[in-house]
Amino acid sequence: MAEATLALTMAPLGEGVGAATVDVERMENEGVVVPAAGKRAREFVSCGPVLPNHELEVRGPTGERLPERRVGRVFVRGPSIMTGYLNQPEATAAVLDADGWLDTGDLGFLENGAFTPTGRAKDLILLNGRNIWPQDLEWTAEAEVERLRSGDVAAFAVETDGDDEIVVLVQARSSDPDVRQALTEDVAAVLRQRHAVETRVELVGAHALPQTSSGKLSRSKARTLYLAGAFKTVEPA
Repeated sequence: MAEATLALTMAPLGEGVGAATVDVERMENEGVVVPAAGKRAREFVSCGPVLPNHELEVRGPTGERLPERRVGRVFVRGPSIMTGYLNQPEATAAVLDADGWLDTGDLGFLENGAFTPTGRAKDLILLNGRNIWPQDLEWTAEAEVERLRSGDVAAFAVETDGDDEIVVLVQARSSDPDVRQALTEDVAAVLRQRHAVETRVELVGAHALPQTSSGKLSRSKARTLYLAGAFKTVEPA
């Protein structure tokens, strides 16, 4: 995290990295973390316990501190945290309060004192009372739809006629109309089957999805470009 120096959490020496396989249905609908019992399961990797002299809280929508095994927004405080963004007082005030608590913008949960991240708050899709992690949709499409590779899919929510809608951008490398139609239908079908969601699947050109400076998919930028109509003129490679 750019706002911290070195680390905030770390796996204890000699113990290795921990992981938890959780029930996605319960996490989406109730915000609770329980061992996987149904068909929909997902593994999350733990970042270990909080380092000495540091604090980490998982908070709910109204700022209340949540108990362990509940997913919420992550706030941290300690000597590794920045004192502010250089020459950006407004940006600093937006994330860092007078008591030194930093709003990381991350989501996650605590278990036995160890912290496990689950995603970014700004990327979370809220649909009919469900908290849907976009990477779940992306990974499912990339793993189960032929012709797709890792990094080919970006999922996010937009408001359409007063209702939230899930948009899925898919990089298409073929110009064949039949292939493109099949790709659109296959992605929508697998997401409907695996996640019980209806989606608007839009094909974009190869290498069209924006990335961060570290090479990761930037969903927020992809959403901004989509809303601006940037992908309407993109032709298949």
